[in-house]
Amino acid sequence: MSWLVSDPDEDLVQRGRAALALARSQMPLLDGIQREAAESRPLAGHRLVGCVHLTKETGVLVQLLVASGAEVAWTGGDEVSTQDEVAAALAVEGVRVFGRRGMTTAEVGEAAAEAFGAFSDGPTMILDNGAHLIEMAAASLDRHPQLRGATEKTSEGSRRVRELGATIDFPFPVVSVNDVVTKWEVDNTYGTGQSTLDGILRATGMFLAGKRFVVCGFGHVGRGVALRARGMGARVVVVCRSAKTAVRARLAGFEVLPLESAARTADIVCTATGRPDVVTAEHLDLLPSGAVLCNTGHSTAEINLADLQARTVSTEQVRPHVRRHRLDDGRYLDLLSGGGLVNLDAAEGNPSEVMDVTFANQALVTLGLGGRPDRYAAGVQDVDAAQDEDVARRKLAAMGVRFDGSDQPAGTTRGVGEDKSA
Repeated sequence: MSWLVSDPDEDLVQRGRAALALARSQMPLLDGIQREAAESRPLAGHRLVGCVHLTKETGVLVQLLVASGAEVAWTGGDEVSTQDEVAAALAVEGVRVFGRRGMTTAEVGEAAAEAFGAFSDGPTMILDNGAHLIEMAAASLDRHPQLRGATEKTSEGSRRVRELGATIDFPFPVVSVNDVVTKWEVDNTYGTGQSTLDGILRATGMFLAGKRFVVCGFGHVGRGVALRARGMGARVVVVCRSAKTAVRARLAGFEVLPLESAARTADIVCTATGRPDVVTAEHLDLLPSGAVLCNTGHSTAEINLADLQARTVSTEQVRPHVRRHRLDDGRYLDLLSGGGLVNLDAAEGNPSEVMDVTFANQALVTLGLGGRPDRYAAGVQDVDAAQDEDVARRKLAAMGVRFDGSDQPAGTTRGVGEDKSA
């Protein structure tokens, strides 16, 4: 079947427009960049395909790309992250939107493939979230000579892109917008940390103070979750496989244990690694009855659902986002959001102000590739330090914060409109 959104319900469209307007009011960086780019239209003639969680914040990014002159096809790339009202509103604006909320993993893949093939002449640029589209392009580079650039915005996706870049020669720039301070600190740590706790609390209504809260992973996301959980009075235990990460967690004041030990007394286990099979049969067998399982990493397979199902004799939907698994030994475990991203399913994802910063980075790179294609060399690249500083200045200006050096203006990133370095 086709996953193209067409002829959406008018009520859904109106709700989507209202959601987009609300998000835009809290995203001054993107709004300002759109005003700059709408005049010069650096993406005129480009065909962009995106695979990024289709929330209202992503919708503001998509509108910016359209205003910059691009034809756009988009898919959410996740089972639970698409907001149908946003998809509807963008569809009536001419964006080719594929997918809906509540898809299966197989359907997500089908929708991504449809989006990638939406243009008869193929995409000229890719905006990715998890390297789904970039992997498709890498598998058939000879059939896509029109590709001029790609961006990837997640930790796990950037890792995968670097793996690909070590084995193949990308003939166009593939820019990681994850590995800059303005992305990982604002988005991964503080944004996802807050939205994950928001999702857990909305889903369960539980009291966190005093609970034994196990965080699997202590990258930027895991650190944010651990900090927010500790701030609400939880007793936080960090589980990690890297010695360097374990040192970092211990020196930050967290208890560090193997998951086999931490699971025995856990009230909540939250995975935040981006890797599959973090919680498997051996850990499920150790959890106390009533433990809550949830995931905020990129991979929906971080909790092995097959292992959980093999021990389940019955299930009950006890709250909208809580499915209780009664096990064959008499215990029960509560799974949140079906093992998907709890912050996007049970809550609304990262706040608009947070995504304003992340998408400013992704937008500026994309606009730069359109207006200044020589700005980045072919192959896997990082965002340059000048843009990182520029986005930080834009954010501070929007917040009304002054600092030593505030007299230097924000908004000097090359690539939006004319070459400002000339």
